Amino acid sequence: MPEHVFRKFPKHIEAIQTLLQEDATFREICGDYEEIHIWLDSHNRSEGWSNKECDIAREVIRELEYEINQKLKEYQ
Repeated sequence: MPEHVFRKFPKHIEAIQTLLQEDATFREICGDYEEIHIWLDSHNRSEGWSNKECDIAREVIRELEYEINQKLKEYQ
């Protein structure tokens, strides 16, 4: 379940659910988004990762959010 995607785009849950069923690329983007959030969340519980790695992860999150938003705009 793409809980982080739903949290970020709460007004688009129905569109997200439809796109997840119909669009393999969208599923992949959302999967990557979930994975990077899980990685970043796990960092917050441990001290094993550098700030640089976290900054890179946050940048990837921003890029994926942009891609998700573009797909949602195309869907409408």
